[in-house]
Amino acid sequence: MKHRIALTVTLVAVIGGISAGLSLATPGAATVNVEFGRRSVSQFHTSMAEGDIVVSEVSYAPGGYSGWHSHPGRVVVAVQRGAFTLYRGNDPTCTGHTYTAGKVFFERPGVVYYGRNESATTAAVLNATFFNVPVGGSSRIDQPSPGNCPF
Repeated sequence: MKHRIALTVTLVAVIGGISAGLSLATPGAATVNVEFGRRSVSQFHTSMAEGDIVVSEVSYAPGGYSGWHSHPGRVVVAVQRGAFTLYRGNDPTCTGHTYTAGKVFFERPGVVYYGRNESATTAAVLNATFFNVPVGGSSRIDQPSPGNCPF
């Protein structure tokens, strides 16, 4: 009997605490949050020392391209509009991977990439978050062509 009373009191206290917390919440107003993409990962480590986190919107006109480049830290990219094809400098077959609106991909530090909008009519817009950028420095490092692709 005492156990049942203790359980009932505990449940009432928990439910009351949750209700009080919800009633104290402060909703936002005149705010729009647009999610551009999502990807679930089991582990994500940035291993950041001192550095900047940079968030950018990057737009590519039809036929636009990034040139060969790398990054000082990890990059998380969400395709907001259009499609974007990414090539890796260490792929001897030069096989691109195309990401469409809503897709998310990663670029690893030190790996050489070339990205391009292969559409002739539609712009590609990306939202990129760059980690471990040197304080006040560039999130992009220009690289020479590795010679594995014809461009």
